[in-house]
Amino acid sequence: MKRGKFIVIDSGEGAGKTTQIKRLKDLYGNLVVLTREPGGSPYAEEIRNIILKSENAGQADAKVMFSLYWAARADHLKNTIIPALEKGKIVVCDRFDSSTFAYQIVAQDGRELEKLYWETREIFLGDTKPDLYIYFDIDPKIGLSRKNGQGADERNHFEDRQIKFHDALRKGFKEFIKHVPHEIIDASQPIDVVWNNFKTVVEKEINK
Repeated sequence: MKRGKFIVIDSGEGAGKTTQIKRLKDLYGNLVVLTREPGGSPYAEEIRNIILKSENAGQADAKVMFSLYWAARADHLKNTIIPALEKGKIVVCDRFDSSTFAYQIVAQDGRELEKLYWETREIFLGDTKPDLYIYFDIDPKIGLSRKNGQGADERNHFEDRQIKFHDALRKGFKEFIKHVPHEIIDASQPIDVVWNNFKTVVEKEINK
């Protein structure tokens, strides 16, 4: 069976990517396996709670977060992503290693981990590197104002950091995608315009 496609959707806070990913699932149905990071498999979801919901998570530095994210990712790959790709499914992942680079290496100032990041990526991902990264780009001020309109249960400690953190995050994503196959979507546009652009990019990749 032909290997499925592996597509990652990523962004800073409040770009609306999760909404668009759900629309993609509605369009493609069972052909798409929708997953997320951190999480995506039972054990990785437990690690997700430690990363985002622990009352002590806000003090964790880049090294701690880097380790937790890659641990969760290893389980996610083994138990969700690789089996789905082997079945010929289109795997659409809400965040992936692009976020680890942007958040931990750049925004959390973990530059000393950069060489280790690329080495870990090669070892952990191997032949399961994403076929395409789609980055939803938005001014952090706009994205954060959108997030502020959501319920408290949707928030995590990253969103509550100062604007300079989110500016660095945007810089980190733009730095990362230079190294991988990617498309950039302007997420500040009206939701239906974003959807049409997103759908077109995904369809192009699937039909390659």
